[in-house]
Amino acid sequence: MRHQTIPHRLFLALSALMFLAFMSPSHAKMTHAFASHHVLFQISNGSAPEQQLVLANVANVLKYFGPTKVQIEVVAFGPGLRLLLKHNVHAGMIGALHAEGVEFAACHNTMNKLHLTKADLNPVAHVVPGGVIEIMRRESEGWNYIRP
Repeated sequence: MRHQTIPHRLFLALSALMFLAFMSPSHAKMTHAFASHHVLFQISNGSAPEQQLVLANVANVLKYFGPTKVQIEVVAFGPGLRLLLKHNVHAGMIGALHAEGVEFAACHNTMNKLHLTKADLNPVAHVVPGGVIEIMRRESEGWNYIRP
């Protein structure tokens, strides 16, 4: 019985490492060395007007400060995750904002609930363990939190 416990523990340990590697945000390497402002936008509503409002606010903040002076992340969870689906009508705008340094975070908890994978998302989106957790993490780092 003891010889079965070690392989089982090894399997669990390897599984945990693979999970952490998958969940480690790809944006962690993205640096905004000269950013003096850090802004987090939440989208948890899936309506088209809400999506447009969030993206317009992001574009306005980016335009005002400039891409080198502000770091912006949009966190999508719940029905708001629709914004980051691959075929969303705003995919072009999301791509353009990402090209200016805006980060887009998709909630893994919502993805699980909706049976979605990374392949279902806009390619610029990165996955975070939970949308609310990402908001809490960023706020603890001193980010400004905006929920339009």
